Amino acid sequence: MASPSATRSTPSAGEALPDGQTSQAINRTLTQVLQERLSLDERPLRRYGPGQVVIAAGHRVSRLPLIVQGTIDAVMHGSYGKGLQTVPIQFGRGEIVMLSYLFGEQPSTVDMVAIEPTEVRWIGTDELERLVQSEPLLAVLLIRFLSRRLREVQGRERAWMQRSVPLRVAAALVRMASDRDPVQGEWVLKVTHDQIARRAGVSRPKASLAMKQLEREGHISLGRGTVHILDLSALQGKAG
Repeated sequence: MASPSATRSTPSAGEALPDGQTSQAINRTLTQVLQERLSLDERPLRRYGPGQVVIAAGHRVSRLPLIVQGTIDAVMHGSYGKGLQTVPIQFGRGEIVMLSYLFGEQPSTVDMVAIEPTEVRWIGTDELERLVQSEPLLAVLLIRFLSRRLREVQGRERAWMQRSVPLRVAAALVRMASDRDPVQGEWVLKVTHDQIARRAGVSRPKASLAMKQLEREGHISLGRGTVHILDLSALQGKAG
């Protein structure tokens, strides 16, 4: 059980979760509560490079990564053709990855892949499950997170299927820039056309054509292994 001082410093479920909060915000609130319970800052950092698999599909999920720095994608294989990958969801700094696998002891159905230099601290599922069972606040946070995340994914999937390739590529670029700060008014992404194609769920040739279109429209500038986003707000408007 948490100490009285830890309990007093933690907001109630209602205070922590105003209406309309995103699943990412709920996840970060849950992480903040767990920081007090599990002394997460004292755990060793594990580092992963871009493209490195953090959790492989088919492996039983017995521990979850808390992202200290970087970004992890849930990558599903084969949805759009042989060898092609789609990315239904993304996790960023301050989030615990794969909370939906708690209480299931199931193997992962996706690869969890670092898309940039990423640092994580690992949390055993047994630790989290014991805490959720013993503390109502954590149970409420987890339920609200899962409910919100499900609605977001369902909405994203419905909209995704209706989008043209340029819109899907624009949306992928916006997501990739969301956790970065601009440098002299530009968002610089160190990514390849293959990576962008996987993020958008389209073939590489289609992604390249779409990026050329976005470049002609003045939204981005393409370099060797880089994409410079010149007008993020305009790109967000295009992505919807």
